[in-house]
Amino acid sequence: MSVTGTTGESSLQRIANEVETVGVLPIEDSQRRMKASQLFIVWAMASASATTPVLGLLLYKMGFANLMGAIVLAFLIGLVPAGLFSEMGREIPVTALIVARRTYGRVGALIFAIFFTFVNVGWFGLNTEVGGQILSAIFNMKGEFWFWFIGVLQIVLVLFGMKWLEYFYRYTSLLLVICYGALTIYLFTHYHVRVPQQSGPILWGPSLSLILTFSILSWTYKISTVSRFAVPSDQTRGKTRYFLAPSIGIMLSVLLMGAVGMLSQAATGNWNVAAFGSQIPVWGVVAAFGVALAVVHTNALNLYPSTIDLLVALNTVKKPARWEEPVATVVLGVLSTVLAIYGILDKISGFLDITGDLIFPFTFIMLVDWIWIQRKRTPVAEFYERPTTPAGWFVIPAVVAWAVGFALNFWGANFLPAFFYNTLPLPVVGSLVAAAVYWVIAPKAGKQAAGAIPAEPTA
Repeated sequence: MSVTGTTGESSLQRIANEVETVGVLPIEDSQRRMKASQLFIVWAMASASATTPVLGLLLYKMGFANLMGAIVLAFLIGLVPAGLFSEMGREIPVTALIVARRTYGRVGALIFAIFFTFVNVGWFGLNTEVGGQILSAIFNMKGEFWFWFIGVLQIVLVLFGMKWLEYFYRYTSLLLVICYGALTIYLFTHYHVRVPQQSGPILWGPSLSLILTFSILSWTYKISTVSRFAVPSDQTRGKTRYFLAPSIGIMLSVLLMGAVGMLSQAATGNWNVAAFGSQIPVWGVVAAFGVALAVVHTNALNLYPSTIDLLVALNTVKKPARWEEPVATVVLGVLSTVLAIYGILDKISGFLDITGDLIFPFTFIMLVDWIWIQRKRTPVAEFYERPTTPAGWFVIPAVVAWAVGFALNFWGANFLPAFFYNTLPLPVVGSLVAAAVYWVIAPKAGKQAAGAIPAEPTA
């Protein structure tokens, strides 16, 4: 991350110096200052998406009490993986896909980096589309203006990196709470709000899978991308608060916004409380701010990891350049906004639906590798060394284990007993099996014996 310009520099130079250009290199200790409370705010705001209340519609038949219970249970399921990734970023200040170079090999990490880049671009475009449509309705303005307004705002924020993103989250969090609080008050004062009861049989497995895919386990591998800016692990007395902060932030937002979405659906037939903005003469502006903030908060942590993931892929085959991070941010942000405008994402919604099947086993295998295979001892420089053996480029045990997990997640409902997909969240079951397979076969592969040519961390 660039430092502030010195005396004598022009304003433009000082602004340029604040643009983040660190790319995928390790974060310097001087930049690792984020506290647990700031981690909490970042992830709470990132999770408070304008689309999060849709859980109240998708899981409406569960009833209010069961929805709240399912969200709490999802929190407990995702708590440990999210906490471990939070600590990973504090232990070594690099993004998760750099660590994945040792887990999956350089080529394996490259493939996942490309995939995750486009997954994040997809979510960025989807949220921009939702936010643009809501703001267009509130202000009765048709056209592309609000899509570009949201898209450009997000691009500018991400250009200045995590330092300024954290400031933005911190100082706008109260405003977002006030905005959605006002909309919720409007709901309760202008409509008859009733608490929905269970209206059909509950399939806990699919319900938990939906919540986990929509929230904590989809965010988990990205957590270290933020926590690499947090206070280093060896400089704090207690780790619990840093361990818990991201997962509590993510799931608290899901709990509150999911509850409002279900109550709004019951009272008005519409889960989206932001839609009330067009009905409120004065407070419609409040609704607009709330929607814009919710979209920008979420999408900043879709675009930022997307940029870093793309750089992991690019820097596998080329040396990094100073300005490639901001250039990648602009290119991916514009591409995502164009996708939102033309509604292309509607045609690839099925692709986004299977992201949990792909991401969950990747995440669980990485944790097994980091904790039990690498034993959290790999020096940072080794993640940037050029492999000299095939095992350094492509780690077959990790890829095989991931393929087993994905197969179980995607096809398991066709051959497993119903308990494993109706009662349990199948993507978690498949991912745990993948992690177990990797734990068994990885040591036998002797992957840690692979040689490498020492190098400075420059790619």
